Amino acid sequence: MCNRNSKIPVPIRIMATRVPGLDFFRKYEPPGNLSDLNIAITEAEKASEAHSSDDPNRIRSLNSWSAMLLMRFERQGDLKDLQSAICKSEEVVGAGNIGHTSALANLSVMFIRRFERIGNPDDVQQAIKHGEEALAATPQDHPDRADMYNNLGNMLFRRFNRTGDLDDLQRAIKHGETALAVTPRDHLNRITIYNSLGSMLSRRFERIGDLDDLQQAIKHGEAALAVIHRDHSDRVGIYNNLGNMYSTRFEWTGDLDDLQQAIKHGEAALAATPRDHPSRASIHNNLGNMFSAIFERIGDFDDLQQAIKHGETALAAIPQDHPDRAGIYNNLSNISSMRFGRTEDPDDFQKAIKYGEAALATIPRDHPDRTAIYHNLGNKFFARFEQIRNPDDLQQAIKHGEAALASTPLDHPQRSLLCTCLGHKLLLRSPGTGSGADRSESLRLFLEAWHSVMSPPKDRITGARRAAQLLYSAGNFGESSSILEDAVNLMPRVNLRSLKRDDQQYILSALSGLAAIASSVALQAGNGAYNSLKLLELGRGVIMGFAIDSRSDISELQADYPHLCDKFDRLRAEIDSPMNEIEREQGGTPDQCRDRAISRRREAIDEMENIISYIRTLPGYTGFLLPPSPDTLMKMAENGPIVVFNSTSYRSDAIIVTASAITSLELPKLDHEETGRWMKKLASFGGSGFKRHQDNKQLKELLIWLWDAAAGPVFDELYRCRAFSSAEIGSTNLKRIWWIGVGFLSMAPFHAAGDHSRGSTRNTSSRAISTYIPTIKALSYSRQTKFQLFDECDASFSPERPKNARLLLVPMPETPGASRLPGVDQEIKSICDSATENAFATTVLNNPTPADVLKQVQHHDITHFACHGVSEINPSDSHLVLLTPDGENADKLMVRDISNASTRNSKLAYLSACCSAKNSSNDLADEVIHLASEFQLAGFSHVLATMWDSDDQACLDVAKEFYRLLFNCVGNDDGHQKVAIAFHEAVKKVRDKRPQNPLTWGTFIHSGA
Repeated sequence: MCNRNSKIPVPIRIMATRVPGLDFFRKYEPPGNLSDLNIAITEAEKASEAHSSDDPNRIRSLNSWSAMLLMRFERQGDLKDLQSAICKSEEVVGAGNIGHTSALANLSVMFIRRFERIGNPDDVQQAIKHGEEALAATPQDHPDRADMYNNLGNMLFRRFNRTGDLDDLQRAIKHGETALAVTPRDHLNRITIYNSLGSMLSRRFERIGDLDDLQQAIKHGEAALAVIHRDHSDRVGIYNNLGNMYSTRFEWTGDLDDLQQAIKHGEAALAATPRDHPSRASIHNNLGNMFSAIFERIGDFDDLQQAIKHGETALAAIPQDHPDRAGIYNNLSNISSMRFGRTEDPDDFQKAIKYGEAALATIPRDHPDRTAIYHNLGNKFFARFEQIRNPDDLQQAIKHGEAALASTPLDHPQRSLLCTCLGHKLLLRSPGTGSGADRSESLRLFLEAWHSVMSPPKDRITGARRAAQLLYSAGNFGESSSILEDAVNLMPRVNLRSLKRDDQQYILSALSGLAAIASSVALQAGNGAYNSLKLLELGRGVIMGFAIDSRSDISELQADYPHLCDKFDRLRAEIDSPMNEIEREQGGTPDQCRDRAISRRREAIDEMENIISYIRTLPGYTGFLLPPSPDTLMKMAENGPIVVFNSTSYRSDAIIVTASAITSLELPKLDHEETGRWMKKLASFGGSGFKRHQDNKQLKELLIWLWDAAAGPVFDELYRCRAFSSAEIGSTNLKRIWWIGVGFLSMAPFHAAGDHSRGSTRNTSSRAISTYIPTIKALSYSRQTKFQLFDECDASFSPERPKNARLLLVPMPETPGASRLPGVDQEIKSICDSATENAFATTVLNNPTPADVLKQVQHHDITHFACHGVSEINPSDSHLVLLTPDGENADKLMVRDISNASTRNSKLAYLSACCSAKNSSNDLADEVIHLASEFQLAGFSHVLATMWDSDDQACLDVAKEFYRLLFNCVGNDDGHQKVAIAFHEAVKKVRDKRPQNPLTWGTFIHSGA
């Protein structure tokens, strides 16, 4: 946990009347020479002692002397200075009128500093008492009244941090807002008020969970930083507090940029703080937390080492009796536990528990942060239980978890997390106790976690999944389904839309599989195929869905409400623009540009949500950007059925959408565990020689299993309901079918399922023309553009543009650092020959760079890549391998760049590259992020790709035959149909030559309209 008691600067008052030592004090004012302050203190001491006890000048000198001692305490941390300052200030207050108000204000600051140093609750009470007296004694129109409001707000804020009394925090914020309101806009005191108010609002966000508080807190912090002089000592506190705010926002939203900003501000605070300054311990502690958070996110061990270094430095620097020591112990406990997870060094684990127990022993029993320490220490015992299975450790984990929950208010944002963690531990204890009480209490806790509406949606969803699992196992299918459905509906409230792609992926990986489970349980509860399908559509392809929502065809809205449509269009263009482009368009430093861009992005997203809500109130637009209705889905299946396969530990099913019905078919042979084993095996295919021979043998077995377990029963059902005719089997007039695989089934080759021995028709290729699609929303998006290759002339085209479609060819026969592709030159030549025969204009990009491709692709209808492709664990890092501008090295055309490309004229992308339709991340299987899907998202209606490593000769043969058939208009008048038929026939021709070698031909797939 970050140091929530980080020091907020408050003004210290020296009387305007001239007193000895004042000149030296003015010279010292931070960041001055400490010797000047020491001289000022000596002079003030001499003056005080030179006057009689009833001399008014003695009171003035005492007031100044006490203020200087407080200043030296803040610089050096010597408690004797603070004690002496309080004694002298109390004497000034007791003397009566001379300097009374100023002395009251200073005394309140002194008591709060002693409270921060020692932790005695009586001191914070005294601070508030004197602060209230100072405010009451200050006339309404006095310029110091704003400072009095601000100071009193700070005192109340400190008491809230100690007691957790929300009323104190609300009063503190009210006083801070009043101080800001009565302070002139050009007054430098606004700096202190901005900083104080920002810290208070950030803390209220932690307590209540209203993101607007945190946004406003950061805004105030940035305002303070923008105004304060670069050399002012208070800049340190502003840096530190602002870093904590960004760190807090990262914890809530998962935006990695916020964490980077937090570290930047924390390091700036440390660099600006003298090495012997007492506040360095707090800054080191906060930086330790930030580096541990970035380690958790990225996994760089150097970050973890930095975290431990900062934590240990903080512990060494802070006095033994300092109240913040408990927080540092707690943080070191967490960081040591993380290092154990990487190194498995038992010493690290022992340190984690030792530090955790020290934190618990050090923190006062009524301190609100005791909850976090209980929770963290309980997790350490639980981790050790999982390692050595000692029941005593589980008991300790539960004991601390119960204590954490008991001290947490019902409306606290962390309550959902605490409930889920404790419920999980109790559930593990239940088999050992033989009692149903633990299991019942676990269910109660999971349900409470789900219903904790102030908690982050992702924490609530975790509780919902656990509760639903227990309800399902008890036979309560209906209640289990209801909770899961609500959880899926909550997913859009997880703050994702404003995040970058990697941040979205990180958060969604934690929610992986939710929609699939909800869909299975919905069917088990008898809720119908449409409801089950709707959950899959809502909870899968979320990242793609965001982009489709902001790019969807809104021609009807343009016709009916042009002004509304224009506003929507401007917002979607702004939200869809890469952040770095927005930054470049603005003036100022890079940091200023970034901050403005992020702030504006958040505002635009809020505006987008509001305008979408308003559009849905208009007649005929109630379903605007919502999942399609049953009638709409069935209409989309008029050109062929859509089949969705879903396999979970609960059950396996196919949901079949035809032109007349939406039905489900349970698939008992599609066992979840067996499916996982086959898909894992499929992911390992690749290589040459004997391994390729073995892979091919296993693939044939897999395809027969896939037919028996999934594709075969679906075709039987399609024949039964007369969506297909058995008379068409093996004919040249096959119907189309769209496949959607959920979870790890997204990599299943349904198009190649079955027995392909000569004469066999027990396979998909003999029964339908296959196309893949990530989601039904994506299918609708692909069909928004007509596919027409001949006699095409659009008003948006330049006059010199040929009427027939244009073809862009991107060949890479030689790639630095990779194997040669010997068939590429011949592949490109054969395509050029076919194009020339049919009056198609071609552009060949020799030595292609990513920038060249992205520039050219928008001017062509078809783009053909013949190059290497790479599928990465982070699917957004998957890429096609091209060249650097100098042609000397390989460069990457990334998935993330493709989806952002401008492709208004593009219709078809042919990816003659390995693994261009492969997603290597199991946790992100539901997002279906790979090269093929990103080309589709960029606007290509059709994408031809490969599921695994492809054979060079097969690539040449399929491409050559496909373009020959396509350019000769194979198929009917439906342009989309032409692409699917031409590709089916081209692959079939290669298959017919080598039916027993599915590794060669089974990799080729069609995705899209």
